[in-house]
Amino acid sequence: MVDTQSKIVPCGQCGRKNRIASDKTGIAARCGHCGSSLDMTRGKTDAAPSYLIRCAACGTRNRVPSHRIKAGPKCGKCGAVLATEPLFAGKPVIITDKNFETEVLQFPLPVLLFAWAPWCATCKTFIPVVEDFAGDARGKVRVGKLNVDDNPLLASKFDILSVPFAFIFDNGRLKESMPGAMHKHEIMMKMAPYL
Repeated sequence: MVDTQSKIVPCGQCGRKNRIASDKTGIAARCGHCGSSLDMTRGKTDAAPSYLIRCAACGTRNRVPSHRIKAGPKCGKCGAVLATEPLFAGKPVIITDKNFETEVLQFPLPVLLFAWAPWCATCKTFIPVVEDFAGDARGKVRVGKLNVDDNPLLASKFDILSVPFAFIFDNGRLKESMPGAMHKHEIMMKMAPYL
């Protein structure tokens, strides 16, 4: 029988989660993996979020706790340092013919790329939705804006004949393409399988 009153406490040293029974909360608890003292004020009820970050070197998805994001986390498979600074931009990144490879295909998170044009009235009404989604999805999804008039190579490569148009890239591959404007909850539903 599982103790429903137990508490999950993450170790501040190694990040492992430890289940502490409710009748043991007054005792000085230690991590079952590394033996460090556990901070009993932390627990599942207020658990800090973690982020899934793909390694640029080997493509492995790594779960990084938020309290370790600035500590230079490394890939669990190949040991490469995970680049975390550009992951938390709360607004869309401008994508061009020149930076598409690094900012979309090689980026360690899934990417929602929004193709638009300055003359498109529908695009102008859709841009605030995309920017709002970028703020909400910070650390989970990169959002990019591609002006098709200024970047004809990408517009030709992906056969963008009308705007607005959205693309989902994950692990350097095009996963989905979606014509037309969408509501924010529709974008969230489309991105959910890639998070």
